[in-house]
Amino acid sequence: MTVTTLGIKLDEETRARLKSASARLDRTSHWFMKKAILNFIEQVEAGAGVEALVAAEALERDRLRHSIARRRTESSLLEDTVPGARGA
Repeated sequence: MTVTTLGIKLDEETRARLKSASARLDRTSHWFMKKAILNFIEQVEAGAGVEALVAAEALERDRLRHSIARRRTESSLLEDTVPGARGA
């Protein structure tokens, strides 16, 4: 089995919380993140939507809106309004 390393960007507060939560379980941060990711994957594969994974209030507060469809729409709108942006 091939293994690939992926990176994740965390602010200092989140990183500190991750280290604290991991330590409480006597586990590494890597173990904690991997379990969380696998848990989310299993829920999505079982049919869960984003609303089942993240509280509605958190989705409403999410300023970055990590939505692939939203990014595509915004990118398409940008291409339609910026001269020379299409095909760049």
